[in-house]
Parts: sequence; structure tokens; C-alpha cells
Amino acid sequence: MTSQEWQLANDAARRYEEILVPAILGPFAKSLADWTELEVHHTVVDVGCGTGAATRHLAPRLSESGRLIGTDVNKGMLEVAQSLPYHQDLSIDWRQETADNLSMENESVDVVVCAQVLQFLKQPVNALREIHRVLKNDGHLNISLWCEIEENPYFDALVNAIAEYISPETAAGLGSAFRLTNPHEINILIDEAGYQSSQNDVVELYLELPGIDKFVPRHISATPMGPGYASASPEVQATLLSKLSDRLHDYITEDGMTIPFRSHLIRAIK
Repeated sequence: MTSQEWQLANDAARRYEEILVPAILGPFAKSLADWTELEVHHTVVDVGCGTGAATRHLAPRLSESGRLIGTDVNKGMLEVAQSLPYHQDLSIDWRQETADNLSMENESVDVVVCAQVLQFLKQPVNALREIHRVLKNDGHLNISLWCEIEENPYFDALVNAIAEYISPETAAGLGSAFRLTNPHEINILIDEAGYQSSQNDVVELYLELPGIDKFVPRHISATPMGPGYASASPEVQATLLSKLSDRLHDYITEDGMTIPFRSHLIRAIK
């Protein structure tokens, strides 16, 4: 398993849910879910659902006549997702499958969400085509993808520090999250996959995080960067955290950090 593949074992998936979801990914999953237009009776699929952050935000918006499916290639992520509580009026159907080979029938789905997934796929256009296949006519796909890493100062500082003090290979475990950030390139892929139109927006959230010494090692442990960081000497780890403090000085508060994060929101209509 390479760090860029972002495939996590069960223990790392649990840390991902306990650390990254409440701190960063959960608020953005909620933003995507809130931005998604749906009716209470719709069939909705969360493709690449991970531990189900966006899925659980969508559940209260559907009635018992609706249907909610979460898919992910990673078994550990799905096991964590299944173990967590959610809106009980609706049963979530969790499925282990790839984004380019979904189990739904043609034109059987009203709405698809895809939260921070496409950038990790070798051929994202294949997943877009597969989602297009399962969507009903006029159904829509709602995507979130990070804006440029320079617009996300925490991620930018962390990737650069890890590349400098540990290795570029280790840094690629996070840097790969920013492979697909250009709106023009995203829209080209959407067009190639056969969608009739798309709408673009940007969401910016100022997130309150714990202090660098407390949060960063835990964050890294919940990602594919964990082994590389753990193999570094205590001196190297301390230097890395010190340099991060310098680079993020403007965002440090008495209680930790308050840092802006920016993500694209894209709606593609079949």
C-alpha cells in the first residue's frame, strides 16, 4: 500500500473518524450535504463515503420512503461507518465497491454526493461516467474537492514541512488530496463524462483546531503519512512541529488554531 492510495486499515479508519472528521472533514461534509438539493423520497448515494460523515448528514433529510446508500472501496472505513449512530428513521445501506463499478441499476438514483474522493482516483472520469449511468435523467451529482493547496494554509504548511523534514514520499500522502483543484479541469472531466451542465461554488470555513503539538501528530497518525512520521526521530518530529508553529503563527490563538479552509462545491446535472 502506498501513501498516495489513501487506503486505511481498520485502526487507522477509526482514528480518521475520531480525529479528522470532527476537526476538518466533518464540517465540510455537512457543507456539501446542506448544499445538496434533494426530496424526502429520493434515492441518494454517497460514493466514496469513508466513515459516513456526509451520509449521516443526509439521513435526516430523507423519509422512510427514501433510500440512502453509502459506498466505499475500503472495508475498514465501512466497518467504522456501520458502527456509528445516525438518524434512525432511515436504514443506510453500506456497500463495499469501487466508484467506477457501482452495483445500482441504470437510471435508478436521484442524487449522488462525492465528498473529497475524485482526486484520489487514477481515472476520475471513469467514476463520473459510472455515476452518470446510475443517475436518473435530470439527476445530479454533488462533488466537493479542495481548492488549491495555497488557499488552505494548514495543509500547505504541513505538506511542505513533511516534505522538507521527513520525505516527499511521506508528504504525498496528503499532497495527493490536491491533485484535482482547478475548476476548469474539473468541468472538462464532467463534460467528458456526459453531463449536460454543471454549477460551481466555493465554501470557506474557519475551523478551530487544537494546538499544533497536540493536533498535528494525531492528524498525521490518521493518514497514510503516519508510518513515515513515526519512523522519524523525536528530534526531527520536534523540529517539524516547531517549523509548523512558525509558518502558521498568524493563525495561532490562546486555545489552539483558527485557520481558513476552502473547498469547491460542484453540481453536475445529467
